[in-house]
Amino acid sequence: MFMKKDSLAKGYSEMQDFFLDKGQTTIVGTDKLATAVITGGKTQKEYLLLQSELSNLNKKYAELLEKATKAKAEKSDSAFKKIQDEARPVYAKQCDTKDAFVIKHPDSYVSLDLVFLISSNIKMDRFAPLYRALTPEVLKNTKGQQVVDRWQAAQKTASGKAFDFTQPDVNGKPFTLSSLKGKYVLVDFWASWCHWCRVENPNLLKAYQLYKDKNFEIVSISIDVNKAAWLNAVKQDGLPWVQVSDLKKENSVATALGISAIPQNILVDPKGIVIAKNLRGEDLQKKLASIFK
Repeated sequence: MFMKKDSLAKGYSEMQDFFLDKGQTTIVGTDKLATAVITGGKTQKEYLLLQSELSNLNKKYAELLEKATKAKAEKSDSAFKKIQDEARPVYAKQCDTKDAFVIKHPDSYVSLDLVFLISSNIKMDRFAPLYRALTPEVLKNTKGQQVVDRWQAAQKTASGKAFDFTQPDVNGKPFTLSSLKGKYVLVDFWASWCHWCRVENPNLLKAYQLYKDKNFEIVSISIDVNKAAWLNAVKQDGLPWVQVSDLKKENSVATALGISAIPQNILVDPKGIVIAKNLRGEDLQKKLASIFK
């Protein structure tokens, strides 16, 4: 990654990622690092191949992102939603292209990098085949071992596994998930400072109001370290369900489960068995509707 010295003074930076491999790496450019041509060893060649396959999709997605930013600034909800609908299939094709690359190049450190990026929020149906495709050799380095550790932690909350924990509630009293046995419970990992968590909270509130009288409960685990900020966010967002946190830099439950990115959630059945993970937006509503039909 490179940055122009004068760009920092302007308040922005021009960057380009590349893989430094064995052998010679050559950088050819004029005044813009973002458009410089970087060639190198085997891994850099594989990276450039992936970028060429993603080029048109990335360009399209960037255009939609720019339009979405403008629509949000203009507070045009209808335009923003329309752009979101356009962006979803583009994003899906980006993911499909990356996944196909991993399967085709299981011994590439580019593939390891792609799998690492999605290991912070593991969705088993996508992650499992990609993880299993990687060769033992690429998993030997530090990043590879992190992927292995996250995979092993994710097994603890795989579908069909029993799940339980204990953490202090807002009054400092220990709360144990299994105290809610007999109910469907959505365990939500969030924080007051997490933008997308706060965006999702109205959707959780909608689900809670629809099904709270039908054997459904929500328990939110905050990874905040500032109690005042945590409780203020709970009040601002009007969250009436159980709130817990140990207020540590690394939340003990999140750490044990390998959760390094939020929002994430886990849905357990009345027996405390995991039946789904990372349900947001319409996916959550559809899942709950199928349960409480």
